[in-house]
Amino acid sequence: MSRIDSSVGRHGALKLTFAQRNDQTVLTESFFRVPLQVMKPRYDESGCACVYLLSPTGGVVQGDNYQIDVTLAANTHAVLTTQAATKVYAMPRQGATQSMRVRVEEDAIFEYLPDSAILFRDADFSQNISLFLGDGAKVAFQEIVMPGRLARGERLTFTHYRSRIDASNSEGLLLYDTCHLQPKCHPYLTGPGALEGYACWGSWYLIGDFEMSWWEMLCEFAESSLNQPQKSIGGLSQLGKGGVVIRMLAYNAGAIQSAFQTIWSWLKTEHFGLKAVDLRKY
Repeated sequence: MSRIDSSVGRHGALKLTFAQRNDQTVLTESFFRVPLQVMKPRYDESGCACVYLLSPTGGVVQGDNYQIDVTLAANTHAVLTTQAATKVYAMPRQGATQSMRVRVEEDAIFEYLPDSAILFRDADFSQNISLFLGDGAKVAFQEIVMPGRLARGERLTFTHYRSRIDASNSEGLLLYDTCHLQPKCHPYLTGPGALEGYACWGSWYLIGDFEMSWWEMLCEFAESSLNQPQKSIGGLSQLGKGGVVIRMLAYNAGAIQSAFQTIWSWLKTEHFGLKAVDLRKY
C-alpha cells in the first residue's frame, strides 16, 4: 500500500450506527468528515434505511485517506450506496486508500451496493473491507470497476488497484478475497484467463448463515443475466461456509450493475421474504 503524506489529500471519515425503533431501522449515529458525506437517510416502506454516500469534492484524489465504520444492531436492515460512480483521479506521486469496517449484529441485514469505481489514467487506489457477522446476519455487497474513461479510449492506464475483502463470524473466517492489479507490469490482463477482451469487471457477494436449497434455481435464473452473447460473461460459486460469489466481465459497467441488481432482487423477494428496495437514482 502506498505511503500517505499527510500534507497531501484529505482524511475523510464516516461513522454510521443503525438501531431498531418500532419495527423500523433508524440511523441513530451519523458522523462524517469531508470528503466523505452522506445524505439524510431515506426510510423504505419495508422498514429498511437507505443511506447515500456523496462525493462533494468530485472524486478520490492523490493522498486521500478514507475511514468508514458501520454498525447494525440486531434485527436491523440498512443499505449503503453511492449517489453515482466514484471517480478516482490521476495520482502521479502517491496513492489513495479507503478502509471500511462493518459489524452486523444478530439477524441484521446489510447491503453495500456502490456504483462502479472509474480508475482514471495514473490512478493508484487501495481499499480494505472487513466485515463481522453475528448469528443469522446477512451481508450483500458488490465491487464494480471501470478501468478508465472508456469513451475517451482510456483503458487499463491506471497505476495500481488493490482490493482486500474479509468477512468472519464468531466461528472464524467466512471469506477472504484479494487482488492487486498493475497494468504496466501485467500485460496479460486483457487476454485469456483474465479480462478476456472485456473492459469492466465486477464481483458480488452474499454472506451469511442460511440454507441454500435455492442454489440450483439461482444458477438457472442468473445464467441469462450474466452471460449475454457478445456483451458479457460471468459465473457463480458457493462459499465454503455458506454464501455466494459472482464474477462478471462486460463491455460496460452498467451491464454488470444491472445483472447484480436483478439477481439480488430475485433472491430477496423469492427466497428471503424481503421486499426489493428502490434506490431511486435515475
